[in-house]
Amino acid sequence: MSREEAADKMRDLADKIAEGRVELKTQNDSIELRPSARVDFELEVEEEQDGDISIEVEIEWSGKAKSGDVEIN
Repeated sequence: MSREEAADKMRDLADKIAEGRVELKTQNDSIELRPSARVDFELEVEEEQDGDISIEVEIEWSGKAKSGDVEIN
């Protein structure tokens, strides 16, 4: 995926978090998340020994959720 496509996905996710409703879908399942008004936000940059660099974003709030490969709807 291009960096522009990745940025579009991040913007879409950010908008949905701001709205307070995020629906995520996998091939076989979906989940609706309702982030609380206050969340914990963590941003981490990792540089691997092989030269790969990643940005990890974690947004956490009270509640139950599933994990896995998902699409933002």
